[in-house]
Amino acid sequence: MFGFHNLASPRHLTVRKYYESKGKTIVECHTSQRGFFPKCRDLIRQFRSKGKECRTVVVTFPGHHLVWLVWLLTRFPRKILVFDAFISAYDTLVSDRKKVHPGNPLAWFIWLTDFIDCHLADEILIDTKAHKEYFRRMFALHPADITVVYLEAPEEFRPDPHHRKAMGKTCEVLFYGSYIPLQGIDIILKAAAILQNQHAHIHFTLVGGGQTYAKMRMLATDWKLTNITFKPFVPLHNLPAIIRDADIALGIFGTGDKTQRVIPHKVIECMACGVPVITADTPAIHERYKEGEGIYLVPAGDAYALAGKIVELQKESPHPTL
Repeated sequence: MFGFHNLASPRHLTVRKYYESKGKTIVECHTSQRGFFPKCRDLIRQFRSKGKECRTVVVTFPGHHLVWLVWLLTRFPRKILVFDAFISAYDTLVSDRKKVHPGNPLAWFIWLTDFIDCHLADEILIDTKAHKEYFRRMFALHPADITVVYLEAPEEFRPDPHHRKAMGKTCEVLFYGSYIPLQGIDIILKAAAILQNQHAHIHFTLVGGGQTYAKMRMLATDWKLTNITFKPFVPLHNLPAIIRDADIALGIFGTGDKTQRVIPHKVIECMACGVPVITADTPAIHERYKEGEGIYLVPAGDAYALAGKIVELQKESPHPTL
């Protein structure tokens, strides 16, 4: 496992579990050095001492800038090179987050990086079948070279029989995330605005921050939302208890193409904790979940449908005071 990945991240733990289930022994070639070139030097040093007996080298996520290096290291002697792409850098930075215009030469370079990385690798790991089809079309890959490894929730994200939810007159609706466009925070705020007057007992807590955070705070102020509480990021180990305190959890609601292809961490983690989840109705979601079995679907970008589903679910909630 070659890279500068977060050793405790859900994606890394999922990929480790995937290989361990196949009887493989995992060797971590991991660096925490600062700076790209110091990282490369440290990884090369570790690889020379740890990688001799390994037959497969997995470039861990995020590793889009390391594939070329591992390709060089795995030529003599020849080893299998696996790239855990997880997401496309082009899809993320250009199509979804719109940080680079598609006509900008930098966008072409990002696409070329994705293309070369995928073609240097013997196998590409991805997170959904919908994402696999995108990679096949976008980067001219053979389907046999792409393997779907579904994301799994870490062990701490489980129902806790000893957890006691605070009881009161409020239905707590939880969202947490990095405020990227595919999450559709504006749709959540619009749903809160729709519910604010006639359903004052429904309260939204938004945990996190990121790209659109300042814009969303301004939107909440402009709409005079009093049923929203914004909170900063919390450590990963605190998230399970926060999730279990919620009556309803929210997934993603953006209208971009990427929304249709991903199953976000938050959906998997909240489902694992036994909290009902509302998220956008997408092809990716249907790969793993069935409507009404802990997960409830609304059209992407539809704040009225989201508001209606929240009201519907809170009526079915065992919360005794609603």
